[in-house]
Amino acid sequence: MIGLRLAIIGLLALLAAPAGAEQIRIAYSGVSASGVPVWFAKEEGIFARHGLQADLVAVRSAPLQVTALVSNEVQFVRGSVSSMLTAAAQGAKLKIILSLFAERAPYDFLVNSSIAKPSDLRGKKLGVQDFSGLLWSLTMLSLREMGLDPQKDNINIQAIGDSTVIAQSLASGIIDGAALDKLQSSRLQSLGVKVLMDLSKIALPASPFICAESFVLKNPQTVETFIKAMIESSAALRAQKERGIAMMQKYIKVDRQLAELGYRLLLDDLTSYTFVTTKGLKTAQEVVALRDPKILKFNVEDLLDQRILSKVVKSGYVEEIEKKYKLRS
Repeated sequence: MIGLRLAIIGLLALLAAPAGAEQIRIAYSGVSASGVPVWFAKEEGIFARHGLQADLVAVRSAPLQVTALVSNEVQFVRGSVSSMLTAAAQGAKLKIILSLFAERAPYDFLVNSSIAKPSDLRGKKLGVQDFSGLLWSLTMLSLREMGLDPQKDNINIQAIGDSTVIAQSLASGIIDGAALDKLQSSRLQSLGVKVLMDLSKIALPASPFICAESFVLKNPQTVETFIKAMIESSAALRAQKERGIAMMQKYIKVDRQLAELGYRLLLDDLTSYTFVTTKGLKTAQEVVALRDPKILKFNVEDLLDQRILSKVVKSGYVEEIEKKYKLRS
C-alpha cells in the first residue's frame, strides 16, 4: 500500500517538477511542531531554490519508514531515534545526517485530573503512537524516572494513534496519561490536564533526519543540498514570525493564540543545526533495552554519519545564511 501511494505521489510530482529539479521524498511520522521546518521549506520554495523537488509523505509506522528508506521509495525520514536504533540493530543500514533541534525532549508527561502523584498511575492506561517511536520512548523514560514499571505496576500502554489522537483521548478520559509536546501540553492544561513531569531536561535527540547508508554513499551532493536547504529553512523560520505562525495554524490546526505559543516554544529548541551525540543515542538505547536487552550490544556510533553536515558547517554556509536572514551581523 505504501509503495503504491508513494508511486502515485512520485508520478504527480514528476509531472509538476521544474526542469532540472532533483526529485526527493521526505517521510515524517506525524503532525507536531517539529515538522514545521520541513513544511516551511516546501511551502516557502526553499527546496525549489536549492534545486530540489521535494514531496512530503506521512508514514506513521516506523517499520514502514525503514522499508521505504532501504528500498529508496523515500530518501529522507524525519523520525524517531529509538525506532531507527531498533531497525539498525536488526541489520538495517541507516545513518543520521542532521538534526535541527537542541538535544533535549521539549515534552511533558501529562495526566488527567484524577492523578496526583506517580503511584496513582498504577493500573492506569497510557497512550502512545506505536511501541518503538519517540512518544513510547518518552513514556518509558517517564515511568523509569518516576520509579514505575509497566508490568509490575499493571500499567496498560496502548498504541492508539498520532499525537492529535492521543491528546484527544487524554482530554476525554479514554486514557489517563501520555507524553506530548509543549504545545499540546499548553492546550490540554487549559482543559484540566496536569503536568506530572517535565521531560525537557532529558538528553534525547529530537526528530533527526535519517537516510539509508547506500543513499548517502551514492548521493553525497543531494544530501549536502538537502542539509543546506534545511539549515536555510530553520533560519528563515526563525526570522519570519508571521509565516511561521501561519504554518503552525495550517498544519497543526490550532487557533492564532496557540499558534503564537507554539512558535515561541519552537524557537526555544530550533537551531541552525545540531550534531546528534552518542550520549543522546545511548539514552535512547537504554530505553529500547527495556523492551529488547540485546540492543545494548549495538554500537550507537554506527548510526551516525554527520560528515557532510560538518563539511557544510566548516564551509561558512551557516554564517552566510544567518546573515542573509539578519540573524547575525
